[in-house]
Amino acid sequence: MRRVELPALTGVRFYAATLVFLSHVGLLPGAGKLVSDHLIFNVGVVGVSFFFVLSGFILTYNYADVFRAGVSWPSYGRFVWDRLTKIYPVHLLATLVVLPIAVYSPNLPFDWTALPVHLLLLQCFWPFATGSRGEYLNVPSWSISCEWFFYLLAPVAMFLALGRRRSLIPILVAALYVVLGWFIWNGQSDATRLHVVSWFAPSRFIEFLAGVFLCRWYLAAPPAGKVWSPAAVQAAGIVLIVAGAIYRDYAPWPLWGGLLYLPGSAVLVFGLTRGDTVLARHLAAPLVRRLGVASYSFYLLHAPMLRALKSVFLVTGSEVGSWAAFGAIAAVTFVAIQVTALVVCSAYELPVQKRLRDLVRKRTVGNLGGVPQPVS
Repeated sequence: MRRVELPALTGVRFYAATLVFLSHVGLLPGAGKLVSDHLIFNVGVVGVSFFFVLSGFILTYNYADVFRAGVSWPSYGRFVWDRLTKIYPVHLLATLVVLPIAVYSPNLPFDWTALPVHLLLLQCFWPFATGSRGEYLNVPSWSISCEWFFYLLAPVAMFLALGRRRSLIPILVAALYVVLGWFIWNGQSDATRLHVVSWFAPSRFIEFLAGVFLCRWYLAAPPAGKVWSPAAVQAAGIVLIVAGAIYRDYAPWPLWGGLLYLPGSAVLVFGLTRGDTVLARHLAAPLVRRLGVASYSFYLLHAPMLRALKSVFLVTGSEVGSWAAFGAIAAVTFVAIQVTALVVCSAYELPVQKRLRDLVRKRTVGNLGGVPQPVS
């Protein structure tokens, strides 16, 4: 049975992707001197952590009825294929776009062994800073590597979280963190420690899992107005996210990956599902929702396009010299990337996704009980 759509959760993806853009636009020559001390240009990790929590919530919302009773090979295969068709076409396009830029980059000699690692989305499956190859090609795709890891485990996680065996999850998570803790403190370098807490997929799975449990709570929760004010919940989520971003420089390094932003992200996601507020209405507006739908293309294409612009700056010997110039360049670049993302989303991402999914459906007898199309 198709569930009620949650449009605000589509629109909010636009703003999460914008935070990531702002954290990367400062890499343009000369811009770093201007933006390095400003919080808004250093919180891209907030957007990624929010995406991880939102992904767990949305997938559980869409697939709860499929995996609540168990995980079969047909349902698991269908789920994984649907998720692969969501993330891979644009990932492949972005990799091909950035490949020549990376090969001819004067800053980092290209390592061709990185290409298969990126194509297979394995950057974040490796627990060591050296050898992950994450610094090559389309660097933001590291989070898509994490998502791919999450998807492989998601059906089992949903089955355990939604059923009577949910008490196993805290035990399994605790065991995972004991192993990670032993690994981190067993003579590893600072770079490897930071890699494990920030870019190693198993350590980031806790954020996705928080979204799974949040959705379980949401599906069982009473209607909004009877218990709390949705606007207050949304405001609390934003305050917690901002507080985490401000506190990051003073927090213990194991929290730097995304744990600082998990509480705020979870509260904000939950708040956006529970009432008709000013913020929720804005995020559900047709234009914002359309931008949210295109946010995945925006996220994967923004870094290649920024690298191309940076190359122009380097070749011409130019740099950003003032806030006025930076603001103008950042605004024009943002619009150009957004327009490109909208075109890619409508002309490539969604049509290819539909065609690939239909290809499998035609060969499959029956269905998964009318599962709605994922929106994340």
